[in-house]
Amino acid sequence: MGELAGELMALFADGFLRKLHVARVRRRLAAGRPVRIPCSARADGPGGWPGYVNGRLRITPGAPAAAFTARDRDRTGLDRIGPDRTGPDRVELAAGGTFQEPEPDAWHDQDWAATAYLAPGADHPVYLQVDSRYLPMVHAALTDPASLRTV
Repeated sequence: MGELAGELMALFADGFLRKLHVARVRRRLAAGRPVRIPCSARADGPGGWPGYVNGRLRITPGAPAAAFTARDRDRTGLDRIGPDRTGPDRVELAAGGTFQEPEPDAWHDQDWAATAYLAPGADHPVYLQVDSRYLPMVHAALTDPASLRTV
């Protein structure tokens, strides 16, 4: 019984804390300040990651690009990218591209919304997974960065 109570507490606390963080992100974007959104990313192209990598998407209102940064090895104690440490630690995603829906069977976590972003001039999309409450802000940041002050 105690284990079930612990699981329920974690579930409700995560939802409450995530809701607070989403509200904070919206306020900061409206004020023109940069934000970091927790997400996972996968890049199939050459030099990308073979699977999803946890990290953060840094968004600055009005900037021509957003940057995905992989989680730091020193903080997690795990390999940053994988056992062979392939792929970059930071990927710039140029604004002005298009969003597509990825294949559902390749999702890293079914609880998070997944989308594929194809940057202008890129050959391969980058698959992003974020909590669905952040998804409108990510779409606005990558399609029309100037509109972030109204999200």
